[in-house]
Amino acid sequence: MKKNSVFKKEFGLLALLMALTIPGIVGCKDAGADARLQPEKVRPVKANRLTAPMATSIRSFPGSAQATREVNLAFRVSGPLVALKGNTGDKVTQGDIIARIDPRDFKVQVKALGAKLVASRAKRTESKLQYERYIHLIKENAAAKATYDQVKAAYEMAQAQVDVDLKNLEAARNALKDTVLIAPFTGYIHNKRVENYETVSQGQPIFSVVDLSTMEVEIGIPENLVGKVDTFTHYQCTFESMPQINFNATLKEVGKKPNPSNHTYPLTLILNPEESSSVRPGMSAEVTVSIAGQSKTAWFSVPAQSIVNDGQRKTFVWMVDENTGKVSKRSVETGGFTHTGIEVKGDIHAGNWVVTAGASFLKEGQTTRILEQASKTNVGKIL
Repeated sequence: MKKNSVFKKEFGLLALLMALTIPGIVGCKDAGADARLQPEKVRPVKANRLTAPMATSIRSFPGSAQATREVNLAFRVSGPLVALKGNTGDKVTQGDIIARIDPRDFKVQVKALGAKLVASRAKRTESKLQYERYIHLIKENAAAKATYDQVKAAYEMAQAQVDVDLKNLEAARNALKDTVLIAPFTGYIHNKRVENYETVSQGQPIFSVVDLSTMEVEIGIPENLVGKVDTFTHYQCTFESMPQINFNATLKEVGKKPNPSNHTYPLTLILNPEESSSVRPGMSAEVTVSIAGQSKTAWFSVPAQSIVNDGQRKTFVWMVDENTGKVSKRSVETGGFTHTGIEVKGDIHAGNWVVTAGASFLKEGQTTRILEQASKTNVGKIL
């Protein structure tokens, strides 16, 4: 009797536990099923539709502006300065006197050599008359041949001395002229290197003058493009200080030796003088070069944000299926920089949608929704 009551009691407890546990198990199963039945989360992305492939390849290179002409001006003679006009930044006009050396000693030299020339000419005149007399006498056998030879040599030496004195006087006059430093072209003083009343040496730089009427931009191109310069069809420059302005340029020259620091070859461009009045030497530039003769069916330009690299160092972009919204990887090969992004080619075609924002957070087959591009003219969709 006692055993039966104990059994009934234990059985009742077991039934109670089962009653409490089974709904929980059922509830867990239902929760898992609900999770599987939930719709896949759609990720919004920005994407661009690929346009027609580029007929030309575009490369982008950093560069810097420089003046077409920049010279250090120096005297060809030595002496103390007595005049020094202009300071750094001042404009000078071609033919302006911008510095002067004390001409006193040079004037004295010119006078001394002038007097010496007068004396040598007088001596030459006397020697010439003597020589002419002996020419007549020797014809009549009225003079010794030895005496005639001495008179002739004296005349020739007098003539030679006149020639020397003439050249010395010419050099002295040139030295006097060289005490004046004249601007060789219209430009601006870039650097003033001495002060007035200093004694300067021959060849010592006095001013650095720069010609800003025509500006150049120098870039470095890799060796694989040096032989293709003839296919460069267009050059365009922008500057960090003026990013909203595009400057057209023309080719001036390509260097024959590479830069030892980066092994690129210097390519120099000339900016249009009518457009480049605001450009100054040393400004940082970005130059885009259009290169003809590239494949018309391979290269597309995509934003840099579209390019993704995986752990295996492979480069790809995410393509969006326009019908399903699902994304898939497409391996691509990258080219150069363009004004809109980076060149790519691969199994991609005009009309495909390429993800341009959020590419790093996507996974294969994920469903996305392409965000509508904001209108620049219908802000707020009022119209």
